[in-house]
Amino acid sequence: MVGDESLERICIEQGIFHQPVVNLPNVTNVQVSITHCDDLAAAIAFSEELPMGIDMERISVDRNKVLETQMTVKESSLFSCLPYSYETTLTLFWTVKEALSKIVKTGLTTSFHIYEISQVEARDGVVYSLFENFPQYRTASFILGDYVCSITYPKKTEWSVAVVKDVLQEIEHAMTNRL
Repeated sequence: MVGDESLERICIEQGIFHQPVVNLPNVTNVQVSITHCDDLAAAIAFSEELPMGIDMERISVDRNKVLETQMTVKESSLFSCLPYSYETTLTLFWTVKEALSKIVKTGLTTSFHIYEISQVEARDGVVYSLFENFPQYRTASFILGDYVCSITYPKKTEWSVAVVKDVLQEIEHAMTNRL
């Protein structure tokens, strides 16, 4: 993406809304979305024309009460569409909403109800979500052991979910082997 530039020259700074801002001399139009949970971290770099957001969270029954406060009635009715446990689905919906919030650069500063999920579909080990108020975006979510990772992107974008799945499976394998 940055050609032969040295990776040491890339600096990630903090924007006014605490979003990551890429600072690379002589290069414009590069953005990044980052996430971290426990001792795991992930990032996606992209051009400004193709906004993306990523979020990752650990699945935990202990977080159910907090996550439930961010679900709408419509979203609760979608839970039965997915073949996962209640806490996995709650965590998945949270990551979907947070990944979208990173694209619109609001993060956790606005009500998550505005990011209401209108449809979900599990296909080939990936959960795809669409939004009530942001119909131009889609999210692909992946379950990695005790974690959910969601990537939001423009709905008309074509990208290789298989490549992302392969990378995430390698990460999941590494996570399993470290225990």
